[in-house]
Amino acid sequence: MTGKLSDRIQAERSRQFVGRNEEKTYFSSVVARTPIPILVWSIYGPGGVGKTTLLRQIEGICREQGVRCTTLDGRYLQPNPDFFLGALCLATGTSDPQSAYQALVVDGKGVLFIDTYEAIEPLDGWIRDSFIPELPENVLVVLLGRKRPLAGWRSDVWQTLCKATPLRNLSDADSRKFLVSQTVPSSVHEQILGMTHGYPLALTLVAENYAQTGTLGLGPDPSLDIVTVLLDRFVEGVVDPLYRDVLELCALIRMTSEALIAEVLDAERAAELFGWLKSLSFMELTPFGLMPHDLARDAIATELRWRNADRYSELHHRARAYYSDRLERAAGPAQQLILFDYIYLHRDNPVMAPFFQWHLQAAAFADTARADDLAEIVRMVGDHEGIESAEWAKFWFERQPEAFLVMRDSARPSHLCGLLTILNLATVGEAGWSDPGTRSALKHLESNAPLRAGERATYFRFWMADDEYQSVSPVQSMIFVTIVQHYVTEAALAATFLPCASAEFWAPMFQYALHSLPDSLAFEVGGRRYGTYTVDWRVMKPKAWLALLSEREVPIKAAAEKPRSGGDIVVLSREGFEESIAEALKSFTNIARLAKNPLTRSRLVVDRVSTEADTKDRISKLRELLLEAAETLNSNSKDDKLYAALETCYFRPMRSQEAAAEKIDVSIATIRRHLKAGTARVADLLWQQETGI
Repeated sequence: MTGKLSDRIQAERSRQFVGRNEEKTYFSSVVARTPIPILVWSIYGPGGVGKTTLLRQIEGICREQGVRCTTLDGRYLQPNPDFFLGALCLATGTSDPQSAYQALVVDGKGVLFIDTYEAIEPLDGWIRDSFIPELPENVLVVLLGRKRPLAGWRSDVWQTLCKATPLRNLSDADSRKFLVSQTVPSSVHEQILGMTHGYPLALTLVAENYAQTGTLGLGPDPSLDIVTVLLDRFVEGVVDPLYRDVLELCALIRMTSEALIAEVLDAERAAELFGWLKSLSFMELTPFGLMPHDLARDAIATELRWRNADRYSELHHRARAYYSDRLERAAGPAQQLILFDYIYLHRDNPVMAPFFQWHLQAAAFADTARADDLAEIVRMVGDHEGIESAEWAKFWFERQPEAFLVMRDSARPSHLCGLLTILNLATVGEAGWSDPGTRSALKHLESNAPLRAGERATYFRFWMADDEYQSVSPVQSMIFVTIVQHYVTEAALAATFLPCASAEFWAPMFQYALHSLPDSLAFEVGGRRYGTYTVDWRVMKPKAWLALLSEREVPIKAAAEKPRSGGDIVVLSREGFEESIAEALKSFTNIARLAKNPLTRSRLVVDRVSTEADTKDRISKLRELLLEAAETLNSNSKDDKLYAALETCYFRPMRSQEAAAEKIDVSIATIRRHLKAGTARVADLLWQQETGI
């Protein structure tokens, strides 16, 4: 019987794979024992260190030992239990979770790999406390991610049932073996090791660079970010201008296809260019096209933006024109994907970046609600907004059922994971004056710009993800793309209204997107206040609006500055970041102590000051960021007490906490509790800016 191509692929992977003998030996010994001595093995390390490559090797060990292995990838999951279990059913070819659990085991053993685990971190507690205990005996769960295991894995019985292994750089010996396997001459090995320190992605890029150019081209300055340096040299070594163009293009767009290359760069050589991209070691093949490794993408884009801002803008312009043309001809889900590609061009924009999940998952799809969805819709709205809002959802479903769009779980279409209600205010009649939300919009239209014959105004009365409500999430991102799709496709659209439970949170994005937040549109339901963003589309047509936003997509400051050296940046863990925030708040008025705070050398601060900024400038920026984050609490009536504690103890400190407590009329215990909560909220807000997640 002839072998499969997969056998040849695995053999080539094994040929190129070096090192990790300790990890492979450990895994072999664990799965060989009965019972398996641990339940969970967590392998963690930074992007590009080789976690997924190691995963492929230990999958091979499973096959050699006859152990059933199943693999899930966090990039293609949503962080909610139902979706996770649905994906497990798909992976095991079963129809329900209990059958999936049993299918993990063959001949008494099984291994479940979860790659890119950080992408589903919100599920961590559920996986530990609910999912794993339900698995059959002798199933080993292997978690591979960028972060070390959370505290829950280091307490209780998990101390003995969970092993954590940090994945380090390769040793000098293993690095040399890899370079030999890539036919890089031994005469340059020492120089390469001195620059890469065994970092697998950097070694791969060196080998790629050598294969393309026959030289290394590495400079002597070890303080520079090695990934940026290597990719810089690699791009410079690409002689053919079109090869260089396609490499830079793929770093700026979400997915690269042969059709896009043909339209944007060169139709005659599109197949050749696509084939060359596909051959590069830092490219990932997906169902939608090619995607570079995140570190490679960032480094190429940053280098291009610094070196040639005009070229950066030109490639953006060409990609935008391609997507704009496709928008005119597409409809439905295909149009949604094109819109997401369009919006992805804003990924580097510091205003837009925090408000989207940029890796759009094929986890859910939009669908018109059916009559039998009503109970679930009412339940979802009630869970997040209360009984009174749920009654309004039922009220509107009875009058405009066609206005209800639901996000269905791809694995279980009967399960709703999100909701968007698109009411037509032109047809609501007297019913519109009953609902506090629509009533405020109708008054606004009546007072400012009454609808003309044939025009419509849309009120997105309810929008939410079932799990995350109105927080940033894959479902929220899909909802926003659907809203933009409505903007650009709805005929005679005069105005839109989008109510938000936390309008202040969304203010940076909506202000950037030219949405206003009039006080007159605010309303209350069930004791909860909602702010409503609006746009008058008669002033600016939706397609002109989309084009205008796209013109603003290139961050001007970023385009003007040279990429910073890696030695200038302190990379803090989440725990270290939180500790530094707490210390910075306590030291807010002490310049000498702030000068020693690691945050002055973090991405949070360094990326927001000029390359010539001194310590004084960085301290000033840090103080500004702390104040801005804290002031968002003051704009929310539920959190203003937290701001008051921060202000009286840190920003404008009284002589003692007792005096501060007396000033804001709370007990000393209460003010300390508010300080702790306020510090945590400030840390959360600034961590999002630091990491972009």
